[in-house]
Amino acid sequence: MQFIKIVLVGIGQIFLQKNGLSGLIICIAMFFSHWALGIGCLLGAIIGTLTAIKLNYPKEEIQQGLYGFNASLAFMCTMFTFGLKGVSLPVFLLGVISAVVATLVMREFTKRNWVAYTFPFVFTCWIFCWGISQIGLFGLWQTTPELVDHTATLESIKQPFYAWAEVNFGGSLITGILLFIAIAISSPNVAIWGMSATIISPTLAGFLFDIEPNQLANGIYSFSAILLACAFSGNRFRDLVYVIFGITLAICIQFGVEKTGLAPYTIGFIVTAWLILWIKGKVDHSKVSSEKLSNLFNP
Repeated sequence: MQFIKIVLVGIGQIFLQKNGLSGLIICIAMFFSHWALGIGCLLGAIIGTLTAIKLNYPKEEIQQGLYGFNASLAFMCTMFTFGLKGVSLPVFLLGVISAVVATLVMREFTKRNWVAYTFPFVFTCWIFCWGISQIGLFGLWQTTPELVDHTATLESIKQPFYAWAEVNFGGSLITGILLFIAIAISSPNVAIWGMSATIISPTLAGFLFDIEPNQLANGIYSFSAILLACAFSGNRFRDLVYVIFGITLAICIQFGVEKTGLAPYTIGFIVTAWLILWIKGKVDHSKVSSEKLSNLFNP
């Protein structure tokens, strides 16, 4: 039972939530997009957790689910890239390998006390998903379907939930709704910040770049924004500044990476989050506060 709880907490950590119930709902949600994504979500977290246990990683870190979420994302990415039209043995084995490698990379960060976020997943999938799909290694070619047209008025209203689903490669409205509920159960505040990010991000992306409207409607430029909101939500004005700045920068990074032909995954979120952490360290150290700033202009 304890192992199952750890696995579910690991799934919850995809959205930076240490909550097993959230993890359970997230896993269930993925089946509404595709059964392969649901299986990948669960198996990835199981494999990552087992790998950490067998390699004697710190028990406290394992219990926090730190070795489940990147492995879960890596397995889901493998299914999304190669398995949506049928999961063959090579695809399944590649998913297992990706989950293990993502866990090993994660450990390189944790033992140095570095914040990894979803970098282990991105690094792993650049090699085992994007890289393999480019050359057709093992006879594997990308089977990801074309984006569904969500630009109709009624469909575009649902955009925020498609954005939530996209965090985990999903494309179902129900998936998005359940993911939002999963985070709201863990932290209503974070869920509200995340929902706000799904509105701000496509607006900024459409303003900054000539992005195809259906990409925006499908939430392609919103999933990193949701993760940034989950990471830096708070009750201070500076938290809002961090998130708005982060969303803007993440959009620019994602757009730039896409232009190279490389799959961006969540690299926009990762690089931006690392930068914000550095800025926060400087600002907090200098003890700058909105209260002090307000006092300069008030009697």
